[in-house]
Order: sequence, then structure tokens, then C-alpha cells
Amino acid sequence: MTKAFVLISTETGVEPLLQEEIKQLDGVKEVYQLFGEYDILAVVEENSDRDVQKTISWELRKIKGIRGTNTMIVAK
Repeated sequence: MTKAFVLISTETGVEPLLQEEIKQLDGVKEVYQLFGEYDILAVVEENSDRDVQKTISWELRKIKGIRGTNTMIVAK
């Protein structure tokens, strides 16, 4: 099992809507709204690194209102 923490920057004012939309994605286990440099933290868990990459690149990053992401894959 591969786990990743995804820090997300969003357009201003859409954080609550995006939080709900991100929660609906397969592979997303937890979602938190943040204060600071990033607006949302998503915890993604999939069977492999490749599946994590698919979820982040092909689903999460394509959501309208997301400006950018910073992904950290858990080592252990």
C-alpha cells in the first residue's frame, strides 16, 4: 500500500467546495482545510505508486479551482 500527503493550493474562496469534491475521489482517505501556504491537505492511499500517481495526476489535479499541488510519498 502506498500513501501520499498532497498539499493543495486553490483559488480563493472555493476551499469548502473543493474539499467536498476531493473527498469523493477513489483513493482519497482524508481531506483537511488548512491555513497557511497551502489550502487543503489530502491523504491518498492506493495499492501502488502508479495508482497514487494516477489519482493525483489524472483526477485530483484536473479539478477546476486547484492551482497546484505538492505531493509527499510516505517512505515508511
